[in-house]
Amino acid sequence: MDSADRAKKKAWQARERQAAKDAFPLPDASLRSLFAHVGHAVRHEGCDHTLRATDAWIAEHAVAREPVIAWLEENGGYCDCEVAANAEDHWQQNR
Repeated sequence: MDSADRAKKKAWQARERQAAKDAFPLPDASLRSLFAHVGHAVRHEGCDHTLRATDAWIAEHAVAREPVIAWLEENGGYCDCEVAANAEDHWQQNR
């Protein structure tokens, strides 16, 4: 791969990261709080294959549930342990 191809790849990756970031349903600070809450719950209580901890955080912070859940599911977060692993990883890689 020559330097022009590397530059094109780097520009494409930057555009992809920005598009992913633009799709975040909440600001970074809120997502950090959500993932910390859910991760703590999974570590201490395990995962019951629901979004119980995620829903508790959403209710406590009075945010719209549907956009958050849709984004989490789009990024592999169908239950709390997947939120803590898959969706958080996507956020970490693109923020």
